[in-house]
Order: sequence, then C-alpha cells, then structure tokens
Amino acid sequence: MEYDFIYDRNTLQFSIRLAAEHEVIGRFLLDEFGQDAQAYTPLIEQLNALKPHQSMQYQGKEFLLEVDNGEVTLSHNTLFYAVEQPLPERQQHKLADDDLQLDEQGMQAQCGLEDLLKLLREWQQFLAG
Repeated sequence: MEYDFIYDRNTLQFSIRLAAEHEVIGRFLLDEFGQDAQAYTPLIEQLNALKPHQSMQYQGKEFLLEVDNGEVTLSHNTLFYAVEQPLPERQQHKLADDDLQLDEQGMQAQCGLEDLLKLLREWQQFLAG
C-alpha cells in the first residue's frame, strides 16, 4: 500500500494521500481519530494483540473495521442498510433502477493487517512530529 503524509503549513492541517482503492482508509483515520497522535494508540494496541487467526471488529462513527485472518476490511456504515420500503407507484416510474443504486465506490477498502499496522505506526509518528 502506497501513501504520502502531508502537512499544510497554511492551514496547519495534516492529511493522508492514498491510492484510490485505499482512500477510504485515510478518511476513516482522520474522521475517527483526527490529528491527535495519541488517539491512535488504542487501535494500534488492539490490532497488535491479535493472534494469527483471530478476528475483531472496531465500530467507528461512520465506518466498521473488520479483521479476519490477517485481512482488513473497512466498510462505510451505509453499506449495511437496506431500503425496503417501496416508493409510491407514481414515483416508481419516474426513477430508473440505476438512479436508486447506492454508490459503493469509495465506501469500502481492503488491505492486509501488517500493511495497516505499518501505515498506522508511521502516521502516528508523523503526527507526533
């Protein structure tokens, strides 16, 4: 997994640049833990404590992080909701099926546990500066 850490001297803000398939990880980290290096410690410790075939879940404000057999899946909470109420008949014909589909791009990412831990440690060090 490739990434760059950025500090903007004008806005005094930190950010992470990741490849498109991993962008959601950067959003998760900044939304969930912010720019405080110490805020990442509990998650890093929890991930480090996992045995090779253990699983875990971390439910954040907007994302669910799941680890299973060394593989990490990060999913936005909206992916778990299914709308089952039908629209009134007069509205059904106005909307095409593809207009009702949830855009899942940018809402889920997968990576290896070791890759995520490496990212977290380096990001924490960068924030602590």
